[in-house]
Amino acid sequence: MNAQVRPLAVPLLLHGYAVSNYFNTLRQALLEKEALFDIVRLRAGRDEAFLSRSPMGKIPYLQTPEGTLSETLPILEYLEETESGAPLYPNAPLRRGRTRQTMNIIQLYLDVPMRRLYPGVFSNAALNSAETLQAVAAQLEVTIEALRRLLVFKPYLLGDTLSCVDLLALYIVDVGDRVTRCAYGWSLIERIDGMRDWARLMQQRESTQVVAAEFVAEFQNYLADKCAPYRQEQGGGIFAPPPRLPTAAAA
Repeated sequence: MNAQVRPLAVPLLLHGYAVSNYFNTLRQALLEKEALFDIVRLRAGRDEAFLSRSPMGKIPYLQTPEGTLSETLPILEYLEETESGAPLYPNAPLRRGRTRQTMNIIQLYLDVPMRRLYPGVFSNAALNSAETLQAVAAQLEVTIEALRRLLVFKPYLLGDTLSCVDLLALYIVDVGDRVTRCAYGWSLIERIDGMRDWARLMQQRESTQVVAAEFVAEFQNYLADKCAPYRQEQGGGIFAPPPRLPTAAAA
């Protein structure tokens, strides 16, 4: 993919907020690309103005000088084609296809099933039923086996250079590990050899530190607002909350 640099020095506008793993993926991609961009912090909406920019009423979406674009994977490809920073997709057609293949598996067969468990993990709205827990667990076993076959950890997920697969997986795996620990008592990260070392490697990146700092703060607020069964202090995930300072009474 050869970048066709945007002709105008007009910032891209990334709409969304830091609890969204897809928003975080795109924000980190923009940082890695050293793109000119600003953030418009907002949540999903169903009004006509929002739907005209994001037809499914979801975040994130990207506002460009030519118009708006929603859905994370197409936005990643847009950035690859228009920004001149370090490439996040390989040039070889088969490797590029396998990159997309792995991203589809992570999104459709890891993230989407786990979202069925969000109500009973990240909200007090409802308990997850035994049927739902069983169905999601069965899908996760298939997906984990597929990822064991696909991921190489040399040292990045698909080879020796950072790719969009790493950025997509980083925030999906972080939240997914919290879900599996809370719902099943086991760690998604520990189920795949090499995932823990890869997570440590990704944490060292400057772009990760910028994005993760806001995510942790916003996620803490989100869990408190939802009176969630899960608390960050319970552990899990890639990004730990900052340590609590002792209170005056405890000092």
